[in-house]
Amino acid sequence: MLGPRLDFLTLKLLHKFAILLALLGLSVLISLGFAAWSVQTINAEVSSAYSDLTFILEQLDRIKQAYEHDLAAIHEAHAKRDRGFEPLPIGAQIDPILEGLEKAPGFGRRVGAGTSMLVSRLVRECRTALEAYQASAPKEGDAAADPALRDAAQSSFEATHSLIERVQAQLLRDVEFSLDYGRDLRGMLMRIISASLALSVLAALLAVVLVRRWVMAPITELRRATGEIAAGNFAYRLAVRSGDEFGQLSGEVNHMAEMVVAAQQRLVERERLAAIGELVRRLAHNLRNPLAGIRSLAELTRSELPAESDLRENQDRIVGAVDRFEKWLSDLLHSTTPLEIRRERIRAADLCRSLEASHVPMARGRRIELIVEQDGLPEWLDVDPMQIEHAFVALLSNAIEAAPEGGTVRLRASRVVDERGQAAIEWRVEDSGSGVDPAVAGRIFTPHFTTKKHGTGIGLAVAHNVVAAHGGRIRVERSSDLGGAAFIVTLPMQAD
Repeated sequence: MLGPRLDFLTLKLLHKFAILLALLGLSVLISLGFAAWSVQTINAEVSSAYSDLTFILEQLDRIKQAYEHDLAAIHEAHAKRDRGFEPLPIGAQIDPILEGLEKAPGFGRRVGAGTSMLVSRLVRECRTALEAYQASAPKEGDAAADPALRDAAQSSFEATHSLIERVQAQLLRDVEFSLDYGRDLRGMLMRIISASLALSVLAALLAVVLVRRWVMAPITELRRATGEIAAGNFAYRLAVRSGDEFGQLSGEVNHMAEMVVAAQQRLVERERLAAIGELVRRLAHNLRNPLAGIRSLAELTRSELPAESDLRENQDRIVGAVDRFEKWLSDLLHSTTPLEIRRERIRAADLCRSLEASHVPMARGRRIELIVEQDGLPEWLDVDPMQIEHAFVALLSNAIEAAPEGGTVRLRASRVVDERGQAAIEWRVEDSGSGVDPAVAGRIFTPHFTTKKHGTGIGLAVAHNVVAAHGGRIRVERSSDLGGAAFIVTLPMQAD
């Protein structure tokens, strides 16, 4: 049993549907055969009924004709006063006909049990009356010697004749009804069979069309999509035309392609960062020692110069330049080094106050209004305080630099429900600047990508890495009220 099952499973889908259609056609043929058998059975039944009725009518007509012949002979003999009248063999004529009629299987059923018994009784009484009259007639003399017996035979014949006429009329109506009923029933069955056959053919044609449209066409598109994706064309997308299983599968294939692209981009980015990190570490190692020597020599030279010497300012510039270069190297190393998150429970209000206090001087220097809003924040946060503050410092500093003089920068924090239906905290850093060009919005968190004239492209990349390491998301859009950029950070709520 396992072999045929496995063979059926290995068939192509089109062949499986062909087998199903063949089974459907077989069932239709069986139904049509059964219907044809029903028509033949009904036809045979109607023919049997017609044969029974015809036989009964013939026998009754023979009885009637036999009696009519006998009475006509008696009347003729009486009119001629034939003294050589010979009795007619009434019993020999009537008895075989009556016995055959009574033995007919459909006689009692067709005319009714009471009517059939009445017909038999009247036929026998008529025969007895005729035989009595014939027996009374002398061999030589008047053939109508006993008019009373002749009248009795005549009356008995008339009663029998009247009953036979009524029975024949009823049987003729039954014959006509049977023929009409059989004809109507056959016509109805033939119409039903024709309609069933036509509907079956239409259903089969419709099934073929629908299978090609709803099954084969989506499968062909899915095969083409998998082939394109397997060939490396990850931008190929399927058109989702329905909400059925194939539509859902098409959406999942598209999502899979997007995930493959995202995974490939992450892999490329990871390899690129690893290569850059190795280069930066070597560069920092090779530069820090000379820089440390330059700074030490500058500090030593500055300490030996008199206070009023103009060279002290030059030495201060050298020390400051070395410090800035050292900070740049540290930021570069930080952006290419994997983050290690060390979560701690901190107060949300303390984080907001620290961010506000650290950026107020910068905002005042540019005459920018800095607004910090909190709306139902939890009391405690489970984050890496140093890393998360580093991320928001980069966002706030970027917003203050982007805002025009006299503009506004706002940090708003509130509880929300994320796209997965889980409780989260949303941080919005918005400014009244010119916003982010949509053409570069997708690259703005890429390391070393910047639109600023003197930018390094490190701050937003670090913020993105920190948020991602905390299991959150960061995106940029346009602020609805301030008009500039709005950087939105969504962090899952770990503690309350």
